[in-house]
Amino acid sequence: MIVTGIIYTSFTSGGDNAVLFLTSGIEKAFELILTLAPIMCFWSGIMRIAEECGITNIISKLLSPLTTLLFGKEYKNTAAVKKISMNMSANMLGMGNAATPLGLDAMQELDRINPNPSVASNIMCMFIIINTASIQLIPTSVIALRAQYGSVAPSSIVLPTLITTLCAFTVGTASAKIMQRTSRHE
Repeated sequence: MIVTGIIYTSFTSGGDNAVLFLTSGIEKAFELILTLAPIMCFWSGIMRIAEECGITNIISKLLSPLTTLLFGKEYKNTAAVKKISMNMSANMLGMGNAATPLGLDAMQELDRINPNPSVASNIMCMFIIINTASIQLIPTSVIALRAQYGSVAPSSIVLPTLITTLCAFTVGTASAKIMQRTSRHE
């Protein structure tokens, strides 16, 4: 698609416009990276400090009723659920980029305890749904982007984002639970 677009632009608008569009896009992408990278580094560092100080255990205990409901009692005190709790915490604070490494660690841990490694387990599927829906209490990254690009009220999206992510979380987890129950009966 990119090659087709470049060829089309070269013939219809001239090569100069193609180069102008290309360099303009690269410049905007670089600006975006400069906006998001410090936020990601900051929150990744905070999450690492939290892990080293044992705050992850506190967060895991606070989220324990929710994770027990979603994943079952048998996973309650596992390393996987602790990593999932940290991922959920990072997502709740709108730090999707910082949550990604935590999510990858959690998925590796889930794969390690998966009895059938060739098929995703129910807990793995539930985690993917939770991570995708990612309830956002404070959408930090989006607020930073809106501020960067001149929004008059960058934080005005907090309530709509919370409502939307809660709905996505509820529908996603309910659907997963229904699918888990129907697959057990087959």
